[in-house]
Amino acid sequence: MRTIVMKRIQSLLLMLAMSVGLANANGQFKIVEGISDNQLKATMESNVNEMLSLFNEAANLHAKNIKLSKEKFTNEAVKEIGLIWKGSAMVFPSVNIMSRCLKTSRGYQVRGIPIDIEQADDNEKRQELTIDFLTNGKICNVAIAIDMNRYEQIMAEKSSDIDYARRQVIIDFVENFRTAYNRKDIKLLNSVFSDKALIITGKVITEKPNSDMDRLTLRNNKVVYIKQTKQEYIQKLNSIFKMNKFVNVKFEDIDVVQHPKYDDIYGVTLKQYWHTSHYSDEGYLFLMIDFRDANNPLIQVRTWQPYKNNVGQVITKKEDVYHLGSFRIVR
Repeated sequence: MRTIVMKRIQSLLLMLAMSVGLANANGQFKIVEGISDNQLKATMESNVNEMLSLFNEAANLHAKNIKLSKEKFTNEAVKEIGLIWKGSAMVFPSVNIMSRCLKTSRGYQVRGIPIDIEQADDNEKRQELTIDFLTNGKICNVAIAIDMNRYEQIMAEKSSDIDYARRQVIIDFVENFRTAYNRKDIKLLNSVFSDKALIITGKVITEKPNSDMDRLTLRNNKVVYIKQTKQEYIQKLNSIFKMNKFVNVKFEDIDVVQHPKYDDIYGVTLKQYWHTSHYSDEGYLFLMIDFRDANNPLIQVRTWQPYKNNVGQVITKKEDVYHLGSFRIVR
């Protein structure tokens, strides 16, 4: 009898060790600071870990859709994650994440959750997520994050508490703007542009060289700037989304500047990498964002300038990129 009991105990200990090992192998998300309510903290951790487990399970099964509980996710979050998943499955790597919790106007936020985007190029697969929660711990938004170091630098440049709050909104805005391209969310993109937005896109035009010497210079490359209305831009974007299963947009080198005269106007400059199955490019993006309605910021100006030509020569330097001083604001 004693032998049987000992075998059962050994069996239970082995099962416990295996379950602990499995948990560590799958990776775990934990919040280490920023929230004092232990019950709420446990709810947020549980919701994130369930989401990451569902990502991996659905990816392993090559599932076309992902099933999320509406008890732990808002309807908006369920829809947005579903749109991202339609473009590409996401896999959570086997790492343990210790995250700091940030307070936001809606509730809370955690940043820097590593994720692998399966449809992205090999050198761009590893990206990071930002996850937003309501005050009850329910996940209300998931976006692809900017680099954590750059986030901290942008926030450290604040000039006042109001500026700090706006910078937090701008980063959220930019991250959701970027993720909207990845999930092909034409409705959101339509909503963030002012109806009178100025949209300028640069295009490299290569002229036929007159001599062999011209091939060694940049004289046969011209950048032609095309002005579009919001309606023209959204219509063209919608066609691109329909032609491509996956759109991968990546932002780097982000700078945020407040207008010296109008403190509710901000300029955001960044380098954008655009990749689809049919086309890829790299260039500088400038956004003029209007915060007169703090709850509904709008893009008044969007410009894009190509970084290099088709043979890899730099044709737009960062100091030549459009900025707040390039446009006259009339009020």
